[in-house]
Amino acid sequence: MIKILLLSFFTLKSFAGVGIVTTLEAPIVRSLEVDSPTVMTKRKGEKIYIHDRYFKNGPNEIIFVQDDETKEASFSQMENDEGYEKFYETIDKNGQKAYISRYYVKLITHDAREFTQNITPFVPDPNDYRLEEPLPEGYPIRKPEMGRARVSFSFGPDLKSNYNYNSVLTEEDFSNRYGFEISFGKKANWDNEDRFYFGGIFQGWTSEARFKLFDDRTTRETRSQLSLGPYISYDPWRNKDFKLTLETALLISYTRNLVNQADDFGFEEERLFSGIGVHPRFSSFIQMNTKVQDLKVIAGFDVQFYLPQSLTNKSEPISDYWNEVATDEDNINIPFSAHYALFLGIQTDY
Repeated sequence: MIKILLLSFFTLKSFAGVGIVTTLEAPIVRSLEVDSPTVMTKRKGEKIYIHDRYFKNGPNEIIFVQDDETKEASFSQMENDEGYEKFYETIDKNGQKAYISRYYVKLITHDAREFTQNITPFVPDPNDYRLEEPLPEGYPIRKPEMGRARVSFSFGPDLKSNYNYNSVLTEEDFSNRYGFEISFGKKANWDNEDRFYFGGIFQGWTSEARFKLFDDRTTRETRSQLSLGPYISYDPWRNKDFKLTLETALLISYTRNLVNQADDFGFEEERLFSGIGVHPRFSSFIQMNTKVQDLKVIAGFDVQFYLPQSLTNKSEPISDYWNEVATDEDNINIPFSAHYALFLGIQTDY
């Protein structure tokens, strides 16, 4: 028992000084590193033992300076002298050596420094995580109802469907399909995890196909489509830099195909075929954070399904290069198919 009392006595003698914690909750760490593990914390106003070597400097020592206007304090010696100690040595609740940042404690020096150094130099307190009451309007910082808007550009294989020509095709050349998309969405009211979004999509694409027929005719089909419809999306995985989004949509589309036929004698005729259809769509993409707040880069793919559809034209042709009008042979028949596209764009949260 006497040995324990003697050990406690000499331990306290080596930590003869006392300091007052000046921040709401100050961490006491195991080593002289900013990212060192925290072994315990002390609350504001609590006394803490400080090694007596920090009390041997004279009363003219300046620990920090404070700007009278901004009320911000800085440790001038800490900034200018790399050898200046940034921590005070103390002891934890088990009597083991530990350290506390000079930012979080004021020494009780019993000299002129008591009058020249503020007890709490930092305004606001860097460790004060408490919220004032009543809570500010709109708390939390992000409103419970959030929105997303995005713009993207896409490309992918073209539709392999064309007019049913009355001559055999000898050559065909389909270009890629190029398009754009604009969408707006809003977080579901019942979703507390910010994962489900509902909204609307407007998209369009265009492409071109060229053919050569057995009788030396050349044809060009200029295709385009405008679509509008609702979507629902879900973010199944996310971290601080990325989000994976799965999305499904049901689009009502207006599709047009401008067919131009020309022969070797310079005769040329053009007809427009069009129709309205319903196209389900599935897409998946990654949202990547940028240095601009609430602005993300998105990249992914979509698969659009085409239900059987016919594009029609009821006008009378001039030449005999066309099939009989108002029959199924004179339509552009699009069979059931699925076509994919890759896209890249930006998204903003609002």
